[in-house]
Amino acid sequence: MFSAILWWLLLTLIALAAWPLTFVVFRPLPDRGLAFARPLGLLGMGFLWWWGGSLGLLPPSVGGALTAGGLILALGLWLAERAGESPWGWLRVRLGQVLFYELLFALAFAGWTLFRAYNPEITYTEKPMELAFLNAAVRADRFPPHDPWLSGFAISYYYFGYVLLGFLTELSGLPTRITFNLGVSSWFALTLLAAAGVGWNLRSLSYPEDHRGARIVALLAAFWVGLAGNGEAILDLAHSCGWIRDPGFWAWLDIPELNTPPPARPWPACWPPLERPWVWWRASRVVRDYTPEGEHQEVIDEFPQFSFLLGDLHPHVLALPFDLMAVALALALLRAGERFPGLQPDRPVKSLLGFLETHGPPFWILPVAFGGLAFLNTWDFPIYTGLGLAAWGLGAWRAGRSPSAWLREIAGLGIGILVLGWALYFPFYLGFRSQAGGLLPNFHNGTRLPQFMVMFGFQVVGIVAGLLTQAWRMAREAQGSLRRWAAGVLSGALGLGGIPVALWVGLYFGLREIVARQNLPLPVSLGALEPWVWGRLWDGTVMVDGRALPGSGPWVPMLLAGMAIGAAQLWRRANREGEDFIPLLIVFGAALAWAVEFVYIRDFFGTRMNTVFKLYYQVWVLWSLALAWAMGAVWEQGVRARPALAIGFAGMIALAALYPILMIPVKAEFFSRPPTLDGYAHLARSAPDDLAAIEWLNAHVLGAPVILEAPGWEGISFQPEIGRFAAHTGLPTVLGWGGHEHQWRGSYAEIARREPDLRILWQSPDLEETRALLEKYRVVYVIVGQTERRLFSPSVLRKFELLMDPVFRHGETVIYRRRE
Repeated sequence: MFSAILWWLLLTLIALAAWPLTFVVFRPLPDRGLAFARPLGLLGMGFLWWWGGSLGLLPPSVGGALTAGGLILALGLWLAERAGESPWGWLRVRLGQVLFYELLFALAFAGWTLFRAYNPEITYTEKPMELAFLNAAVRADRFPPHDPWLSGFAISYYYFGYVLLGFLTELSGLPTRITFNLGVSSWFALTLLAAAGVGWNLRSLSYPEDHRGARIVALLAAFWVGLAGNGEAILDLAHSCGWIRDPGFWAWLDIPELNTPPPARPWPACWPPLERPWVWWRASRVVRDYTPEGEHQEVIDEFPQFSFLLGDLHPHVLALPFDLMAVALALALLRAGERFPGLQPDRPVKSLLGFLETHGPPFWILPVAFGGLAFLNTWDFPIYTGLGLAAWGLGAWRAGRSPSAWLREIAGLGIGILVLGWALYFPFYLGFRSQAGGLLPNFHNGTRLPQFMVMFGFQVVGIVAGLLTQAWRMAREAQGSLRRWAAGVLSGALGLGGIPVALWVGLYFGLREIVARQNLPLPVSLGALEPWVWGRLWDGTVMVDGRALPGSGPWVPMLLAGMAIGAAQLWRRANREGEDFIPLLIVFGAALAWAVEFVYIRDFFGTRMNTVFKLYYQVWVLWSLALAWAMGAVWEQGVRARPALAIGFAGMIALAALYPILMIPVKAEFFSRPPTLDGYAHLARSAPDDLAAIEWLNAHVLGAPVILEAPGWEGISFQPEIGRFAAHTGLPTVLGWGGHEHQWRGSYAEIARREPDLRILWQSPDLEETRALLEKYRVVYVIVGQTERRLFSPSVLRKFELLMDPVFRHGETVIYRRRE
């Protein structure tokens, strides 16, 4: 309890210290960015702490963290004083709004902390990797942190989120075994708070006096972004309880684990399905792809509630509050773009920067905030930078400036953000090696409409209803024709959805002809793709080796194109502030989902799995914000239908809430164990000797000497017993999860060089070879524990008794230290 209160207090103090800066940065927004004080403060302080640690100017310790916090407070006070405004006076007259935000944050943090206390284990999936990075960031005496799973190298991954969590860990003085779980619950609360902030500002711009409506839309935004589930939970419950008995329906839906005949079990004995203890996992794998041979090909379609339920602190989760802050900055840029009088011919740069300094978010914050997304989760940088630039351009266009004028403005802002966004984080880029290798065409795996609707059905239905409502309102106010709007939607669906699919099919046959003529070698036979390519044109059956498999048809691209065109048509006719930003959210989300129908990033996995995962995640965020606003707009316009709307909205929310309602108890094992936030507590039951060794290393070993433990050779990953000492201490081991190192570095070369040496170290009794290799890798400690005794011969392990000194022994686990 004390640790949770301390953590909440720390985040509140960060918000207070960052409030003057937030007040200046978010000047164009009605709430002056009140909901973003915590993420902005954390980003700014972490940025200074990281730079200080990189240059050796600020130690990455509690002293350096306090210095960074003081600098952010001083900067904000100076800027507010220079602007002649009082951030504290503004707060005093808006205590109700402050209380609303603080209560939301406190309840979300407390609730999720309690949930984490019933399943605190930092094990399975990618938690060991994330723990390793966090421990390395805390243990580092300067940045970049060493790679805990590849000694002698720095981390080659987007690790800023672990620096930020390490910053909080240093300030709190709590151990990482606690702060990992507090990080999950605080990032959950930060995400809900930031989503609520976007919702509040969108509603307040359209209806400035409707504070009750702003609170409702804020809560809806928080719910849809961070609490709601997709439609899989509804189907899972119906399948497990046999409410839909037709096997043909489940085969047509074709979601793995649900595509079999349902069991005949009555409620409540049917839930949870005992044969699937990880039933909560299935919602993140509803989209199904196939190999050309008709075998299952995994696709990831996570959404935030699943991520927080899972409890992984992966970069896409750590970036969420800052993504939402970037959305708020984009909204601020739209308002500033509408008010900017235009570039002055004699001093274009100075006029733009000067205007932003006094009327918009100051330019210097843009490369810090948008550029930081590349360091947090690189995929998000182009998405939200593009959103911000598009928002400025839309504002300039609505203000009536000429195309050449607003294109120059966008170009200037874009170049500035990209160049400075790289320069401000260039130490990260020096050690970063991306696995991305360009774009590849996606000829055969389109997303089937039923599965897309399971994933995004709530957002699609709500947004389409909102668009129809807005189109009807504009037609009623003689600002446009509903028939013309509908014709535009249908034309867009065909022109930007159906026709591109047909062209893509034609491109496939053209490429196949060229490859055949030139006799070019390809990793996949283009001929094997043909039945799938034809399946892109209509939602029919694809025959592969006598098996009937579902084709995708052109329906998802057509739906996305229709939504985008329907939203774009409302831009010109939006007559309330904030309304013109909603189409931007819809169009950007539709564009991201549309892109994965045709191309994907070439990466380690060789499929579109990761591209769908990373882009769909942002589609969820953007469309959930639009959905919250759309529900408010539909309610506002449907005065006569409000009883029916209330029932419909309540039903939508209840169905979307079914995922957390059903899955939280399952994930927490029905709250059957004593609660604790100690992420290492499970080791006391499963590996008590190893836990004692981990605690000894954390208590007695300073710096980052190299350790040797059971390695993850041959591409091993996702095995928590491998690399466990490095993960739980942050000490670098010679090799941890080899498969992950391959992903992060885009090459297996260094791992392959180490594997023969590691086989000698763990499988050869030769003392001289072992001594030479220990010196080569500068190994200081060798740990022989539960896993090492299971994997390797006792006769070989005895050599460490001859070569090194035992400095710790607990049961079967021994730590040996190199002799001086």
